Amino acid sequence: MGVDVSRLGSFDFFAGLNKQDLAFIAANCKEIKVSSGTVLIRQGQVGKEVYLLEEGSVQVYRGEAASPQNQAVLQAPTIIGEMAMVDPERIRTSSVLALSDLRLLSIPIGTFLIFVRSYPSVKEKLRQVMAARS
Repeated sequence: MGVDVSRLGSFDFFAGLNKQDLAFIAANCKEIKVSSGTVLIRQGQVGKEVYLLEEGSVQVYRGEAASPQNQAVLQAPTIIGEMAMVDPERIRTSSVLALSDLRLLSIPIGTFLIFVRSYPSVKEKLRQVMAARS
C-alpha cells in the first residue's frame, strides 16, 4: 500500500501542503482501476473509503440504476465518496457509476478523517466541495 506523494498534487484540496504533509495520506493510499460501466459506490451501503479520481469520469445518481435521478457527472481530478465521512454510520447517500475506465486512489475513511482534522485548509476546501454537491 502507498503511492508516490507527487500523485496527490493534482487535487485542489491538497494545494499548499508540502510533501511531508502529504506523506501520511500517500502512505495510506491504494491504487485501484475500475472498468467503464462498473458501479463503484452503491447508495445505502456503508462507506469504508474515499476515492481520489485520478483519471476518468463518473456519474453520481440516486435511486435505482434502471431509473436514476442524476445528480452530477464528475471528471478527474476530484474526490468521490466524501459524503459518507459526515454520516456517523458512514452510509452512502448516492451511487457512482464509471462512465469511462477509472484510475483511483482509495483511502480508508478513518485515515482521511485524521488527515482532514490535522489540516484546516484541507477541511475547508473539502467542506466547500461537499456544500457544492449537496
